[in-house]
Amino acid sequence: MSVLILGSGVVGHATGLGLRHLGHAVTFVDIDDGRIAELRADGLHAIHADEMSLDGYEAVFVAVPTPSTEDGIVLRYLDAACEMLGNRLAETTERPLIVFRSTMPPGTTRERLVPALEDYSGKVAGEDFLVAYNPEYLRAYNAAADFLAFRVLTIGAAEAGDAACEALRRVFVGFRAEVNEYTYEEAEFQKYVHNLYNALKISFFNEMRIAGKQLGDLDVESIFALTSRTAEGLWNPMYGTVDKGAFGGACLPKDTAAWLAYATEHGLPAQMMQAASDVNDVVLDTAADAATVASASESVQVAA
Repeated sequence: MSVLILGSGVVGHATGLGLRHLGHAVTFVDIDDGRIAELRADGLHAIHADEMSLDGYEAVFVAVPTPSTEDGIVLRYLDAACEMLGNRLAETTERPLIVFRSTMPPGTTRERLVPALEDYSGKVAGEDFLVAYNPEYLRAYNAAADFLAFRVLTIGAAEAGDAACEALRRVFVGFRAEVNEYTYEEAEFQKYVHNLYNALKISFFNEMRIAGKQLGDLDVESIFALTSRTAEGLWNPMYGTVDKGAFGGACLPKDTAAWLAYATEHGLPAQMMQAASDVNDVVLDTAADAATVASASESVQVAA
């Protein structure tokens, strides 16, 4: 296929190189003349956004940044990309697949990006062009190699299994990857679950690392390595992901409460564990409320 990569930073660069590896003809698009020069020096086909046309291209991967500030995510680069693409769609007879790769809140593709493309182009998504959301799982320091070791293809579309899903499957047909098809919102949410879990795990072990050092410079690295083999939450990837309600049993509730009391007494950090306890209380309260409603409903039915 002939493919455009709109945005040639870490994600766009790795995506383009990976698609070239599959045999696709890739053109990198950017607004930075310096970046374009770098890409050309590496023997890659790169053009300025002002030169971009969709004629002859079957797919466009949009990999522009979505930074965040204290006010939340910044979507202006995606908005600008949609304006540019919409205008180019208006000028072509092609029916390309447009693939967004940027991390963005659930609802962004369906409620913001697709309408923008339709407004600027005067065309209809699903009929005149296709739109998919394809989250990336690349590490910044190793993005190109991670792409070549492609393991999981996640596709978000207006409906799972629609024409956009089929088109994106064809783009990646050279990889033996697990394929998961979702709605736009589900795929957008999954990418946040993916990133936020990594952040939480790092923060938990950092919190415990600080506590271990304060308790007498314990050998926390060895302890963590052992924990990776003893804690089911680490060696069983499905642990905690199934909806079974709040954590309970003989150990987890009492040990969480005991650690929080111990940490308070000794001045140890315990923000992560306090948050875990608070969330567990919310789940318990929600379950109790649901049980009360169900009981009341049964009583009404019996009385009737």
